[in-house]
Amino acid sequence: MDMLMLISLMSSWPAILIAVVTFLYWHFTKSFDHWKKKGVVFEKPVFLFGNIKDRMLFRKAFHEFQLETYNKFKGNPFAGLFEGRRPSLMLLDPELIKCVMVRDFEHFVDRPTFRLRSPAYMRNMLINLKGHDWKQVRQIMTPAFTSGKLKQMHNLVDQCGRQMEEYFDCNITPDNPKLELEMKEFQGRFTLDVIATCAFGVESNSIKFPDSELIGMMFKFGDIPFYKRLALFAIILFIPMFARFIPLSFFNTNVMEYLQRLVQKVTLARKTGDIKRNDFLQLMMEHQDPDTSSRSDEVLKLYPSDSNPAKQIPYLRPDTVTAQAILFLIAGYETSSTLLTFACYELSVNPHIQDKLRAHVNEVLDKHDGQVTYEALQDMNYLEMVLNETLRLHPPVARVDRHCTMDYTIPNTNISIKAGDSVNVPIMGLHYDPEYYPDPYTFDPDRFTPAEKAKRSPYVFLPFGAGPRNCIGLRFAVLSTKLAMVYMIRKFKLVKNERTKFEYNKYSMLLKAKDGIHLNVERV
Repeated sequence: MDMLMLISLMSSWPAILIAVVTFLYWHFTKSFDHWKKKGVVFEKPVFLFGNIKDRMLFRKAFHEFQLETYNKFKGNPFAGLFEGRRPSLMLLDPELIKCVMVRDFEHFVDRPTFRLRSPAYMRNMLINLKGHDWKQVRQIMTPAFTSGKLKQMHNLVDQCGRQMEEYFDCNITPDNPKLELEMKEFQGRFTLDVIATCAFGVESNSIKFPDSELIGMMFKFGDIPFYKRLALFAIILFIPMFARFIPLSFFNTNVMEYLQRLVQKVTLARKTGDIKRNDFLQLMMEHQDPDTSSRSDEVLKLYPSDSNPAKQIPYLRPDTVTAQAILFLIAGYETSSTLLTFACYELSVNPHIQDKLRAHVNEVLDKHDGQVTYEALQDMNYLEMVLNETLRLHPPVARVDRHCTMDYTIPNTNISIKAGDSVNVPIMGLHYDPEYYPDPYTFDPDRFTPAEKAKRSPYVFLPFGAGPRNCIGLRFAVLSTKLAMVYMIRKFKLVKNERTKFEYNKYSMLLKAKDGIHLNVERV
């Protein structure tokens, strides 16, 4: 009898296997007619991968892949993509981008996120928050980045710039006329010094002391083993509904835990020592939930105002305060150091532009008694043009995504985007489109003169996003990078060497050079 049952089971295995394979094929392809039904142009998807096979297998860097995808659909106002089995609508028309990111923002308030099993201080970062929680936390954070606040922080940023210049003075001598630096590493140290000083009152001086624990950790925040990257891709594409049960992260968990302890240590020191500073962390602490026993996995709690009991004001949960502090460290460090790195690279391979910029910087400084004041930086228009052209050629992120929160009909069409669907804006493609930027691979800061900017839509230059959900630290990043560039080139020059080259790192979602950016710094 047992033998008969075994034979019966063995004979049924092929049928079971065929049934399972058929079901899986149906499940992973059942959405592939999504764009055809809507009448949206699209590329035929591939089983399991959709339209992102080359990216999923790391054959192409994320920035290269986004540019290639944009060029496939150039000439259409929008196009349908499949990321695995998940449909996403790419927006190519600047006016449509304006509608989604600004005019009809209430339909696209959220960013699409994957709720991996992570601690509250990661889930509650501003970039991950949605709806009302996002709006309230953004409102609390905004005052930290006003012109008045930035002007008050200027002296702290300038101190970091002076430390950079002193480092060059000490290390570039007649006996050692060339100082070779890997720019991402060096500019990361400067950027971290600025953020640590301005946001947390911590003087790291990592330019002088490059072996500090903090800088060592920050260099590793994006280091994720290859197998974990593949696992993240697989979860997001194939089983996103189970993501919240899986203990994976887009960041190095050891670094995140270290930063959490650091922020909590600084916060506790301020509370117990009755220390107050006019900085980002202090602003967050002033909005911290006074009921420390409250659940930390919630973002906000409302309390009556002392002056008006009928009015409720939001307080942040402790983990939410920690989350914003860590986000400011990571986002500010990564984007600003990347911008500085590629600005230095472009100036080294375009020495005539570097000479023009140096002359401009020194001319402005002469008008301000040689001092790198806040007002002097505001007058350096050509420096801002150089940084904008760097951001055009080398945007830190290649695209931004939005999550539809209310059904939306694309203007002048009968095509609807349903709540829960996602759209994406291909920053890399827009920045390299010859329709907006002739000869797009040439580094030309004159593209950003007022006259040239007036000729094109502002929605074809989006290095920091656009609309209410743009980068909140934009003005802080511009201030610190402008100041760094002044101290980099007013007395020194950036010179390429035999190691100077740029290749995309295919394993990173953010902009990274495969082997770094190596340059020499010499006296003028």
